[in-house]
Amino acid sequence: WSRIFPLGDETEPNEEGLKFYEDLFKECRKHGIEPLVTITHFDCPMHLVEKYGAWRSRELVGFYENLCKVIFNRYKGLVKYWLTFNEINMILHAPFMGAGLYFEEGENKEQVKYQAAHHELLASAIATKIAHEVDPENQVGCMLAAGTNYAYTCKPEDVWA
Repeated sequence: WSRIFPLGDETEPNEEGLKFYEDLFKECRKHGIEPLVTITHFDCPMHLVEKYGAWRSRELVGFYENLCKVIFNRYKGLVKYWLTFNEINMILHAPFMGAGLYFEEGENKEQVKYQAAHHELLASAIATKIAHEVDPENQVGCMLAAGTNYAYTCKPEDVWA
């Protein structure tokens, strides 16, 4: 994020950052490597943390939407596999790493974490919609932090258990 929009809230992207990734994706493809890109991998720009309180602010959804519009259009044909957020559920376990969250004295930490999770999930849904509008071939997902339990089989009743 911060290579393309160094502060995170600019209206125009950093061309050098866009070119960096474009060259990287072209090089991957040249060697038969299909890129899978994580849009946000624990890298909320510090300006957004300091000015807006990171993902606690609804304003970040719009900034993220702007980022996604730029990258999906710029890298159309170079990238078709996208992850919106790495380990999106880490907000609940490591809030600063997962969403740039810090807490003030006496603040309701659980409320802030769940509000931030809501904003990231909303941003993820918007990103998915944009990705499919730009290129119906795009495949978009979201990475969850690893769990320690596995279902006995893939049957729904085993998964729920």
